[in-house]
Amino acid sequence: MKAVIAEARRFLSYGIAGLAATASHYATMMGLVWAMGGREVLASSLGFIVGALVKYPLNYWLVFASRQHHRVAVPRFVISLALSFALNAILLALLLRLLDVHYMVSQVLTTGVVIMVNYVMARLWVFRHRSESTTPSIDRH
Repeated sequence: MKAVIAEARRFLSYGIAGLAATASHYATMMGLVWAMGGREVLASSLGFIVGALVKYPLNYWLVFASRQHHRVAVPRFVISLALSFALNAILLALLLRLLDVHYMVSQVLTTGVVIMVNYVMARLWVFRHRSESTTPSIDRH
C-alpha cells in the first residue's frame, strides 16, 4: 500500500510540475499562432520545446529526486522528448483535421495523451537509477 501511495504522490508531483511546463508550452504556442497567423502545429512544436526546458529540472530534482547522472538522464530525456514531440505534432495535426474546434481544444486533448506517455517513460527509464528495478518498489524508509 505504501508503494501505491508513493506512486500516487509522485504522479501528483509530476502533474504539478507539468502545469509549469504546459503553461510555458501553451503561452509560447498561443503567442506564435498569433504572430504567425496560424500554423498551429509548428507553434505547438516550438512551444513543446520551451516546455521541455522547464520540465527537465523539475522532473529531475523535484518529482523523481533522481540520482541518475545527467550524462545518462539528459540523452534519455532527449530520446523520450523526441518521441513525445512527434506524438504531440502527429496527434495535434490529426485532431485539427478531424475536429472542427479551436486549436486549443485539440491541444488539450493531445496534451492529455502525451502526459501519460511521458510519465511512463520518465518513471521507468529516463530518471531511473541503475539500482532501481523497473517496477515500483516498496517504500524503503
